[in-house]
Amino acid sequence: MTTKAERSRGMPRRRTIETSAPPSRLPLIIGGALLVVLLVAAAAAVLMSSAPGTSVAQPAARVEVSGDALPVLTDPASDAAIGRAVPELSGTGIDGEPVSIAPGDGPMAIVVLAHWCSYCQAEVPPLVDYLDAGRLPEGVRVVALTTSIDSARPNYPPSSWLERDAWTVPTLVDDASSSALEALGLTSFPGFVFVDADGRVAYRSTGALGADGFDQIVGQLAP
Repeated sequence: MTTKAERSRGMPRRRTIETSAPPSRLPLIIGGALLVVLLVAAAAAVLMSSAPGTSVAQPAARVEVSGDALPVLTDPASDAAIGRAVPELSGTGIDGEPVSIAPGDGPMAIVVLAHWCSYCQAEVPPLVDYLDAGRLPEGVRVVALTTSIDSARPNYPPSSWLERDAWTVPTLVDDASSSALEALGLTSFPGFVFVDADGRVAYRSTGALGADGFDQIVGQLAP
């Protein structure tokens, strides 16, 4: 009797044909996906850098101040800054373009805003409507300062907020030290500095004015 082991003895063994697995396409797929992600991110960065409101660092790196700072406003009824020359401020606007506020700019209203200030947020729309309606007296200029900028506080960045509210007034971006705000001598918001035709302070105030209150004061600045 032959056993199973004996039957198989001396018989040729079957050869197992080893086949190689086709090369995996997974690394190529992953690499392609990563490339697409990188390209999309690069395109988004280009679009963001050219979009309104994102073309300037907020706060600005530096604001140049020339001239004497105004004394701190404590009481508009007895303001020591009345009759003093407004200091010259220069730097970058919220649109990335140069902006300057200088005594030689003729009669003007300087509007001081903080992005996290709820009163400022309420004050901007009426002023936008006022300007859009053409109520500003001829020869009077309106400029603005966005200050006390803090990325950890609400409504940041200020450029996006002002763009949403259709604020087209030339607006200087203050630096991290709030140099421009300090030069204007204001400590609360919204703030206003009204300058006469000689470049001297005619009136300063803080708190909401509304369109009618604003109009009443700028009407006295008209040449």
